[in-house]
Amino acid sequence: MKSKLSLILGGLFLLGQGTGMASTAYQVSATVPAATGINIVVDSINATGTVVFTPVSGTALSFDAGSGMTFNVADNIYLPSVYYALNISTTGGGGLPDTTLTYADSANPNSGSSTQFGLGTKTTATFDQELGSTETLLSLGKKRLIDLTGSVGHVPYTSLAAGSYLRVYVGVWTGSTTAPADPVNGQPFSNADAPGQYTGTLTVTAVVN
Repeated sequence: MKSKLSLILGGLFLLGQGTGMASTAYQVSATVPAATGINIVVDSINATGTVVFTPVSGTALSFDAGSGMTFNVADNIYLPSVYYALNISTTGGGGLPDTTLTYADSANPNSGSSTQFGLGTKTTATFDQELGSTETLLSLGKKRLIDLTGSVGHVPYTSLAAGSYLRVYVGVWTGSTTAPADPVNGQPFSNADAPGQYTGTLTVTAVVN
């Protein structure tokens, strides 16, 4: 009898050991590498009809592309057949671009005129954030190119959402009031302008953050 009791008690002891609890915390991690570079892709966009983005190689952004500057009789101004999109993003990992655009006029056939101005007064830059398929106008909005001096054209990385990139549309001033409206102090190209080629330099400086 004593032997049977011992066996029963021993079995209960082993059963109690088998149903005990254990708790161990495991640390789980993954690392996204920091971005290592800046990528700038430029597209030309047709100004009329269905919007089509066409990659541009090189650094020449000419409004003489396509069918060139054509005279709009209704508004008495010259309109281009294309405008441009500068897409600025980081490469090699996670991060956002901290970007500044500056502009300076070069050749200006209107030099000496007190009422007509150079390319920078007759062109605009519109600053947007691209996140997936959603485009959002940034607080910098739409500026004349001539206004992009010093820190005016600065787009801090903190103004961009994670996973987004900066797109800057560069176009000719037409006086459009459709949002985002053209700056009121801009000018169109018209027959009041001196004939010749108007040029300027738009510089994009971007760093990884």
